[in-house]
Amino acid sequence: MSTSTYDPRTSGSTPHGQTTTETTGWVNTGPHTHRRISWAAIFGGVILVITVQLLLSLLGAGIGLGIVDVNGGATPSSSTLGIGAGLWWVVSSCIALFAGGYAAAWFAGIDSRFDGVLHGIVTWGIATLVTFWLLTSAIGSIIGGGFSALSTIVSTAGSGVGEAAKPLAQAAGVTPDVIQDQAQAFLRPTNPDPATMSPQDAQKAVATNLATYIKGGPDAPAAKERTIDIMAAQMKVSREEATNRFNDAEAKLKQTRDQAAAIAKNTADATAAAASKTSFSAFGVLLVGMIAAAIGGSMAIQRRLLVARRTTTTGGGSAVAAG
Repeated sequence: MSTSTYDPRTSGSTPHGQTTTETTGWVNTGPHTHRRISWAAIFGGVILVITVQLLLSLLGAGIGLGIVDVNGGATPSSSTLGIGAGLWWVVSSCIALFAGGYAAAWFAGIDSRFDGVLHGIVTWGIATLVTFWLLTSAIGSIIGGGFSALSTIVSTAGSGVGEAAKPLAQAAGVTPDVIQDQAQAFLRPTNPDPATMSPQDAQKAVATNLATYIKGGPDAPAAKERTIDIMAAQMKVSREEATNRFNDAEAKLKQTRDQAAAIAKNTADATAAAASKTSFSAFGVLLVGMIAAAIGGSMAIQRRLLVARRTTTTGGGSAVAAG
């Protein structure tokens, strides 16, 4: 760098006819270091994003609730309100991210447009993570409170049952009802005559054999025959009629099961399609927000360069006028 030294004592003409002297030299100031990222500026941009988003969200909620008129019958439908809320969320997010990216790039004091874009994108990323963390924390607290209440109810119910069945539950882990049922099972014949069975015993036997039949295996045919015998004896019909009724019930059960499976598949497909649309929508919203923050950072640098150019021009004009 060229520097000049000036001695006012020898400047211009002197009484003794001396002339001015000027010394010119080069001074090495070392390499110029430039900090390309300012975390303080990014932190300020993130705060601005969150606060502006909060303000605009409150404004949108006020406008949306203000158009609800239940008495007048002018209340919009839920789908209309949902679409309006979604559009407002996108617009408000873009405005907030643009402002945050602009502020981050401006406060960083940089003069590279690419660095300004990166400041805006980093601001968008941190603001997005903070927003998701806040939402997840709120949902987690609600779920935690629900599980806490459920745990209290279960513990209360468990203590009541324990007090009621303490003598047997602590000793053998069974209740008097279980002991009575087991005693009846000991006294019940292995394969009683269906005609002499009580309705309660017949229902229990049919339920047991149906479970064995549905499970399949080598015992399934015998379980079916036993069920048909019980049906014929209890319903006072021929065995052929009982067989037809059993086959009809099995066909209806199979049809109901197939319909349930088809409904479950359709529901799964619809759920997957809805989840896919939601994922693409979220991707689009985040991408638009990132672009808005990047544009804000770029415009901040453009504004800074314009201000610097105007300042230089104004300073040069003043210098010329002064000269």
